[in-house]
Amino acid sequence: MKKLLYLTLLFFVSAFLFSACSSPSDSPDAARKDAEPAASNVPEVSKRDPLIKLMDQYLDALVKHDPAGLPLSKDVKLVENTEIMPIGKGLWENTTGPGTTGYNIYVADPVLDQIGYMGLLQEKDKPVQVAIRLKLVNGEIKEIDHMIWRQIAEPMPEGLLKPRPGLVQRLDPSERVSREEMFRAANAYYDAIEQSDGTVAPFADECERHEGGITAANNQAPVPENSATTFGAMAAFGRMKCGEQLSTGIMRYISDINQRRLVAIDEEMGLVMIFSMFNHDGEPDPLPIVNMPGVTESANSWGQFNVGAGHIYKIRSGKIYEIEAIAALGMPYHASDGWTCTRDCLSGIMDQYLAALAKNDPAGLPLAANAEIVENNKKITIGEGLWKTATGGPTEFKIIVADPDTGEVAFMGVIEENKNPTIAAVRLKVVDNEISQIDHLVVHNEKGEPLNPNMSALRPAFLERQPKMERTPREKMIEIANLYYEAIVQNNGTVAPFADECERRENGGIAANDRTGKKGVDIFSTYKCSDQLNTGRLSYIADITDRRIFAVDEEKGLVFVFSIFRHNGEPKVMKITGVPGITEFANEWGPFELPAAHVFKIRNGKIHEIEAIGYFYAGTGLTTGW
Repeated sequence: MKKLLYLTLLFFVSAFLFSACSSPSDSPDAARKDAEPAASNVPEVSKRDPLIKLMDQYLDALVKHDPAGLPLSKDVKLVENTEIMPIGKGLWENTTGPGTTGYNIYVADPVLDQIGYMGLLQEKDKPVQVAIRLKLVNGEIKEIDHMIWRQIAEPMPEGLLKPRPGLVQRLDPSERVSREEMFRAANAYYDAIEQSDGTVAPFADECERHEGGITAANNQAPVPENSATTFGAMAAFGRMKCGEQLSTGIMRYISDINQRRLVAIDEEMGLVMIFSMFNHDGEPDPLPIVNMPGVTESANSWGQFNVGAGHIYKIRSGKIYEIEAIAALGMPYHASDGWTCTRDCLSGIMDQYLAALAKNDPAGLPLAANAEIVENNKKITIGEGLWKTATGGPTEFKIIVADPDTGEVAFMGVIEENKNPTIAAVRLKVVDNEISQIDHLVVHNEKGEPLNPNMSALRPAFLERQPKMERTPREKMIEIANLYYEAIVQNNGTVAPFADECERRENGGIAANDRTGKKGVDIFSTYKCSDQLNTGRLSYIADITDRRIFAVDEEKGLVFVFSIFRHNGEPKVMKITGVPGITEFANEWGPFELPAAHVFKIRNGKIHEIEAIGYFYAGTGLTTGW
């Protein structure tokens, strides 16, 4: 079988190659929590036409280098190709004229009071494709995005001469669906890329994708005569339908797509516009290719980098008919879009928080004015609790799980409290780069006893990046983490997908799959994670409630969860099965509760490691504190 030696379908860079071998067809026809659409019952604060008029006014001001007549908020924020800059810089000083073609697409959203635009401008006398977002608050422009694609092919691609009719034609009322359904359809496009599965998104058979004005999917132009070459093979990928192409794995070099921000849902036109960040971690190399005759793999030789992207989707009867895309190139791996606190940003805030905690001084932290804190399930004030008693740390036993999709970052590890080594978990909720919520779970060590030796050596798996082919989508990871608790409650280890080598540790002690061979080890601890639950040994756990999943790190395959283990003292005698010589086990602890934090390592859809900490609470009725 032939191998595709060089992948030229790199997002947007492909425009140069496709323009050389084919011409686009003229035929007409968020997300995650940080891009979710507002509910459709939100009252309209402006009409569609005024939003379009405002965008035209903004474009005219850009060309004239004069923002004086615009209704700009005093604290307006401008981000251009992910860089924060003042009004007057970037396009404001470099635009030398309007676009020279009729390529203009407006996506107006009176519900969100936002408008998106994709079109052409002249920058330093050269044509550039731009995507612009304006956000209005109380009639003033509060937020601005400029995204610029400077690598326009020559001659000008046909797709940039005028918009495809479907992108500028109003929907027939019979073809409209709800705002929520429109968003779900558009957001599913990113999931389909991440999963290399074109069936994940509702593509119409006629769906056609343009990138930088070039037809990158469902290109109906004839394949060049040299189709046996690598170049011709790439042209063949471009001829595939939108979903069919993604199912080959040709986009597998895109490791994930995050920082998805909904720009606008234009119900009248059937358009959805979303900005996002395409992350590329250089894996796998080579890319395995399927469902493509004569091609089994492709080199992935670009290493790590990011691409900022803007997409407009035409949604008709719930299906995607057109995709119009633009990108900003030249960004470092894990780059922020200028609005989002990324994994690195969240991890940095956690490091800053832990350092401040050890010094008992929160003064330099980015705390929101209304920041709240709960320690060991009780609301306290910042400056109390661990803020008084912490005396050092963290040590090298340190797990950080950062989730930019939810703005959550969690820590589990060893710190010092009153000069004694202490196990703790900390969770921060970050909104607009400020800490708005804090959780402390502290396993107090008032007697200063040595910690379990395992708390000095973190298992390497918790630090390792997950190979792309072994990653699990975040929704599935959350489901798997929840199944762990269900498996305990049901006393059925088959409920959760445990790997055979799964090892569970609790406050450092090996609680399942102990393979040390040490004398005196509890027989139940030697059983595998799944098999142990089948014995009934944990049947004294009546329920596990208040499961709060705060952080999912797909790249590392980690899920962090808080929960409360409830124990009502029943049954008095636990029935044991599958353990030679043991048929029952006394439950002598009575009613109590155990607030806990867990970090799960999930690989290939299975739980491989579990690190858990918790403290004993005598009594019942404990709440989360929130």
